[in-house]
Amino acid sequence: MKKIVLCCVVALTCLYSCKKDQVQAISSGSEETKMSDTLKLDLVDVAFSQPLARGMYRVIAGKAGNSAAVDGNGSQARFLSPSGIFVNTDASLLVADFHGYIRKIVHDSVVTTVPFPADGGGNPFNGATDVAAAADGTIAAVDGHEIWLDNPPTSYYAENPSENYGGIDRDPSGKTFWYTGKSSIFETSTLGGESPKALTVGDAKNFIAISTSNNGVKYFATVNKMFKYTKSGVSALIFPDFSFTNITSITSSRDGFKVYVADGGNIRMISNNSQFPKVITTILTGQQVVGIALSNSEKYIYFTTAKNTVNKFAL
Repeated sequence: MKKIVLCCVVALTCLYSCKKDQVQAISSGSEETKMSDTLKLDLVDVAFSQPLARGMYRVIAGKAGNSAAVDGNGSQARFLSPSGIFVNTDASLLVADFHGYIRKIVHDSVVTTVPFPADGGGNPFNGATDVAAAADGTIAAVDGHEIWLDNPPTSYYAENPSENYGGIDRDPSGKTFWYTGKSSIFETSTLGGESPKALTVGDAKNFIAISTSNNGVKYFATVNKMFKYTKSGVSALIFPDFSFTNITSITSSRDGFKVYVADGGNIRMISNNSQFPKVITTILTGQQVVGIALSNSEKYIYFTTAKNTVNKFAL
């Protein structure tokens, strides 16, 4: 049985409030922005201002092979098991640290923990597979049978034992979220509520990743197949000629002409312009990639790894 609880969160912790107030807005056209003088960064560990050549990547937070929940700058920070990743409009990042917390990264360096409320029964938030944020600041996270929405002082928690939520993304309007289930994708407002939108296509089940595009299409996937849900309400299998081994995350360009897939620990790019042949290319290998997100400028892909790091790759 689904349970829905609306609760009030008294206040954010002082640490998060201070960090949020200090963040300098970053334009959508560039992630290479000067840092605020108030951030007190360890300059030895700041990577965001350094050039990144096309086809290259760097670790921006965490240390490979080290598992913990520690806030800090760059390699001083630690993650328990980072999975889903989301890019905010101000270019800050949200990371679903599975078995842990929601983490925020600003200026490609500074890692803090985002406080999340307990559910209606007082059970604490204990991790998520994916995360996204709406235009009004609402943060949404999904994990198994649960979905959490938080925009203090209001929060929403729901549990649906018959579903298995895997991926979530913000609608381009910024007002709703789309997320995957066993045999459907769902849409919810920032206040909660669940509306199924796409039924199972063929024998496909257990959708685990989703990406929304400005072209009105929602791309979603199982571990080895990809699908689309159009603005006219049609669901269909896509890229049937391509083989996938273990899809864990997808992201797409605003026009939908490029779809990026984290598959088998690698990042693959699919050319999706209907005027040209569809081509799939592996653009990064050997990094144990888990979650991916396209930067606002579409010049970079941010990705998490099974090595407990968050990284930036130049396209």
